[in-house]
Amino acid sequence: MAGFYPIPPTITAEALTTVPQSLWSDKKTDWMTGAGKRPPIFLEGPTTDTEGNLFVVDVPYGRILKHSLRSGSWAVLAEWDGEPNGLAVRSDGMLLVADYKEGLLLCDPNTGTISPFLTRRNLERFKGTNDLVVSSKGEIYFTDQGQTGMTDPTGHVYRLNPDGKLDTLVTNGPSPNGIVLTPDEKVLYVAMTRENSVWRLPLHADGTTTKVAKFFSGFGIVGHDGLTVDQRGNLFICHPSLVCIFVVTPHGVPLARVVPPEGHGTSITNCIFGSTDADRKRLYFTDSTVGRICYVDWDVEGGTPVRPTGRGK
Repeated sequence: MAGFYPIPPTITAEALTTVPQSLWSDKKTDWMTGAGKRPPIFLEGPTTDTEGNLFVVDVPYGRILKHSLRSGSWAVLAEWDGEPNGLAVRSDGMLLVADYKEGLLLCDPNTGTISPFLTRRNLERFKGTNDLVVSSKGEIYFTDQGQTGMTDPTGHVYRLNPDGKLDTLVTNGPSPNGIVLTPDEKVLYVAMTRENSVWRLPLHADGTTTKVAKFFSGFGIVGHDGLTVDQRGNLFICHPSLVCIFVVTPHGVPLARVVPPEGHGTSITNCIFGSTDADRKRLYFTDSTVGRICYVDWDVEGGTPVRPTGRGK
């Protein structure tokens, strides 16, 4: 069907900042990329607060890094024996962490203190949680990816309700990864990395989902990763191995392709819009294996449901 539409424009992003090498970790770790490599840094899970801070995780080394968008400074906020992938900011400013080894954790952005939040389901450990998003009602949607894929399509997608009830929305996901709600919160998108696709989950009033469909398909060695949306409902799909972000309309029509500055870029994993009045139209994304943050100024604001109050300054 893509041949019925003109090739969308390519937008070249700007480099914003790179984590100083003085803050790169020298900790020993057995974490590897899918290609069997151990990079010196690997950024994922960018998220922003209304105080002008951008937080990212350094996956192999169990860290959350904090960048001030105003001063340009970098700092290590938290470090523990984990493998964090996704971040989200609650309405009270606390950071929710999807950790591959530990499940869902909480991080206080003022102190860097890490504490357990949801580490088991019915006493059983998760396969390996990956990404999460918080609704305006306080529901937490998250993916449990582990090592699932096309030969083991058993990845899960969950919803944790404010009252503690845990609902299972998907049990047959081939590597569920990035996750995002539409601005009206009626649809949930989930990236299925090893299927090179994005699934579309209609959310019903009773909390269930039916007629889940494959919304977008791609190709490449490592498939779709982080997702976000703008206020129009356009979907931004990070693709690590193709080193770009695909932008498609709510109907899946190609709209644009975002690439890092020419001559650079190794693995584009996650993206997020800013949360302050000054940068709600700015799309930030992680160029993971070189520790860099890039950005594109979009024409409308991001569609993140929850606007955090921001506790970290």
